Amino acid sequence: MEVEVTMLEEAVLDAQDIAAGLALSAKIQELIERGEECRIGFTDRELPREVRAEALKEAKEINQQLALVATLREVNEGIEA
Repeated sequence: MEVEVTMLEEAVLDAQDIAAGLALSAKIQELIERGEECRIGFTDRELPREVRAEALKEAKEINQQLALVATLREVNEGIEA
């Protein structure tokens, strides 16, 4: 049984897709900015070793998150990153 979607329902779904895309874009930008801060932190030899190690750890976690987002977008949307 096929369900018919009205034009209004389709518009609502499109609006939700746009909102989700904008939220994802904002999160990606936040991760990129935080990753850059971490990179600066772990390359700054004036900082204590523990601080640099934590910055490196966080940078790796951020890279994993960005790689996951890229993989999901490639699988779901065919977008290659």
